[in-house]
Amino acid sequence: MPFRKLPPAGERLLPAAFASLRSRDGGIETLRGALEGRLGARRVDLTASGREALRRALVEFSRRSGRDEVVVPAYTCFSVPSAVVAAGLRVRLVDVTPEGALDPEGLRALPLDRVAAIVACNLFGMAEPLAAVQALAAQAGAAVIDDAAQAFGARAGEGPAGGRGDAGVLSFGRGKPLACLGGGALVWPNDPPNPSEASADAGGGVRPSRWAALLRALAHDVVLSPWVFPRVAALPWLHVGESHFEPEFEHGAIAGSALGLGLGALPRHGEVLKARWRRVEALIAELRERTAFRPLAPRAGDAGTFPRLAILAPNAQTREQALVALDRLGAGAGALYPTALDEVAALQPHRADADPHPAARELAARLLTLPSHPGLESSLRRRVVEALSWIR
Repeated sequence: MPFRKLPPAGERLLPAAFASLRSRDGGIETLRGALEGRLGARRVDLTASGREALRRALVEFSRRSGRDEVVVPAYTCFSVPSAVVAAGLRVRLVDVTPEGALDPEGLRALPLDRVAAIVACNLFGMAEPLAAVQALAAQAGAAVIDDAAQAFGARAGEGPAGGRGDAGVLSFGRGKPLACLGGGALVWPNDPPNPSEASADAGGGVRPSRWAALLRALAHDVVLSPWVFPRVAALPWLHVGESHFEPEFEHGAIAGSALGLGLGALPRHGEVLKARWRRVEALIAELRERTAFRPLAPRAGDAGTFPRLAILAPNAQTREQALVALDRLGAGAGALYPTALDEVAALQPHRADADPHPAARELAARLLTLPSHPGLESSLRRRVVEALSWIR
């Protein structure tokens, strides 16, 4: 275990907690209104987690359509199929592009007559193109869910991630673009259900717990230290950095501590994203110039949010070599999700298809990520690029 090691993601949260405590202004309607304004949404419901937001959206679209399947990209966070199964629905996988977006050609080949919704996951902090997906969904009578759990603040020509499609999803968990150590949001851009028909309340009775938010932010920031993080991550019962398929999770509204952090964090969100982009932009340029590794960046004219920087290794072997070399540096590199979803044994009984998805498997084998937070300072960044430059 390296004596000093960066966490793979995360920004310091004490400034947001102190801002919330100093102002003591606003409550749940303040945060909901601010999110609605940023995303151009008709309504935002604040939930216990991003998974819970997605579950609620799926229950609603299944009710509207009478259908019981959901299309999910074959490489994504395990929380996505967990939410599908928690909604009582079946998962139909579709392969992905080399950048991890839904593959429109694969989508065209699917039977969609039983599909209630198609989930676009906007991986790696970038807003994936949705025009082709929305056209196919419209023809099939299926909804499109713009899942921006990793991409709140990202934008494409079609609009902001999370604010497109028939519904959007945000997550405010640890390491997310807007980190509140819990909570999420269900975004209704155009056609929200009547409150009486919603699957659960929108959190209207929740009040911000600002002192609890401060204590949680303090603990988070201590663990974020590169001197503390490797020791905490080594504790096996914490399962730090692990991904699991877990259809059992908390339902309901956002917690008061997460609401308190959100009220302090959202006004600073744009400033944090600009600083993160400056760090990521420099790293992308150096990786392209000096290494055989391909950083995944937004298309020209789009904006990303980058909770981590995703990088494609030339092949699976060089990915493993890179992870070993970067671990020696304590650089906080990781492999993100360990497998494609078609290789998750616990998910198989809940699938509507049984096909393998080779592009998703290749992405899982070649992908690694680097931190985008201030811990990857210029001296360590140069050593990271130097280490990768020797791997071909």
